[in-house]
Amino acid sequence: MATPWSKLLSMSPSIVEGGRVLWKAVSQRQPRVPPATAPQERAAAVEIRLDTLEGKVAQLGEEASASFEVVKSITQEHSRLAEHHAELVNAVDGLLARTRVLVWLCGILALALVAVLGLLATLLASR
Repeated sequence: MATPWSKLLSMSPSIVEGGRVLWKAVSQRQPRVPPATAPQERAAAVEIRLDTLEGKVAQLGEEASASFEVVKSITQEHSRLAEHHAELVNAVDGLLARTRVLVWLCGILALALVAVLGLLATLLASR
């Protein structure tokens, strides 16, 4: 798919303006935790952040465990489907072999029928 350069160039002023607005919003944002003035306030802020981070780490551990279980079940399902696929391939191979035999038999029967009809035609013509 070709890149529509003319459309991109015509939209470049609005792209630049959007970038300026984004830069202003990001540059004017206040830090998440303002620096505390007293050491006790700093320690309390650090303790709060530490508790929050410990909670998030525990949550991520639970999510990782759940993700592992999902991946494990997907892997088991994939293995089961691969075995089923192998069985289907073997069954189709058997059916193809039988079909080839039937086609050959039909060809032989057709030739035999032509021969019998030819023999009948010669017998009827000789009478």
